[in-house]
Amino acid sequence: MFPKEPVGKYLIQVCHNISCALLGADSLIGYLEEKLGIKKGETTEDDMFTLISVECLGGCTAAPMMQINDKFYENLTREKVDKILEDLRNKA
Repeated sequence: MFPKEPVGKYLIQVCHNISCALLGADSLIGYLEEKLGIKKGETTEDDMFTLISVECLGGCTAAPMMQINDKFYENLTREKVDKILEDLRNKA
């Protein structure tokens, strides 16, 4: 549950438990891999994003969901993910 290797500025944790899985977590992870140019467990070359999948984040009624650092994002779509990543990049 704790990273054993250094992670990027933003640790993206996508829930893959049953509720999230049934509502598109695998597709969401694939989209993030494509969008960020990395695979699960990897960090972008600029050390900005690390992508992992995790067990239940406790938001089953708002699946699919992910946690980035200490903030939760629920009812995710590709459009929402694009906006979240754009906002995080603009913060840097």
